[in-house]
Amino acid sequence: MSEKKLDCCVVRDLLPSYLEDLTEPETAEQVKAHLAGCEACSALAAQMGAQVPVEKAPKRALRFLRQVKRTRLLAALMALLLALLCMWWLYDREFHYANTEAGRLAAVEDYVPDDKDAMYIHVAPGTPLRVVAYAEQGSSLYIAYAAEDEDHVHGVMTLRRGINGKYRPIRASKDPFPYTAGVFWDEVMIRKGEWQYVMVGDGCREIYAVRVEMSYVSPTGSGPTPHYEATIAVPEPDFMRFYSAAELNEIAEVGEEVGYLRSIWTEAILDKDGSDVTDQYRDGNVPQNWSGGKGTAELGVVYVYMAIAALLGVVFIRYFLRRD
Repeated sequence: MSEKKLDCCVVRDLLPSYLEDLTEPETAEQVKAHLAGCEACSALAAQMGAQVPVEKAPKRALRFLRQVKRTRLLAALMALLLALLCMWWLYDREFHYANTEAGRLAAVEDYVPDDKDAMYIHVAPGTPLRVVAYAEQGSSLYIAYAAEDEDHVHGVMTLRRGINGKYRPIRASKDPFPYTAGVFWDEVMIRKGEWQYVMVGDGCREIYAVRVEMSYVSPTGSGPTPHYEATIAVPEPDFMRFYSAAELNEIAEVGEEVGYLRSIWTEAILDKDGSDVTDQYRDGNVPQNWSGGKGTAELGVVYVYMAIAALLGVVFIRYFLRRD
């Protein structure tokens, strides 16, 4: 037993806690020793015990309180994890497609077809689609696709990579393809304000080059539109190749004084001898009187939902960690 002794004033202050067994073991021993040798304090303790039935706080209750605290901490942690999972789920719904064979095809099949209630349906829902070629440029993924429909619709789909390593569709061009095999052109944004021309080949097994025609905007903004021709080699049956306007100007031997490139299209398909075999591949049933596309809105709404999930998470965390 400790040799420390308590005087009567201290013991009387400690009696309520002592009687409820709320004092530390060492203090309880000192109070007990004092009561054994002090008739006045012992009588007071007996009186207090008779007036108010003493209900000692059991250790089980103390353990329960500690368990409640741990439960609140666990609930706060679960609220945090749930908020993070909800935010990640919302983000993954947008940046959803992996750069894999299955992921690229899923992106095309989900995004390219027009809604059945759209004013113009260029690619009907349920139309078989296939990936012709693809390429990555920085944080962007470009997928050339083809639709197995009467207009042989071809186009290039642009996707942006998110922090989860997956991609979100941004836009897709849609144009009729008047050939059973050949080359088509598109224009895509590589970076903000920087555009490049994409040359896509589909089924060019016996095609070795194409003759293209390029239209320019006159530097003066008036007068006839300059046109130039160039022959470009076809590297493989199915491919996607990017060209800047400067590179195409160099191929066509166009000087800077001509103006800037406005558009480019395939004029003729050439075989290995350089002969024009366009008619062998032309499908006269495909109209060329339309051009379409599809774009995706910005992520503003998604970020709002993510912010709401984060706010709800904070509210629940503060609730579980409150002090009663």
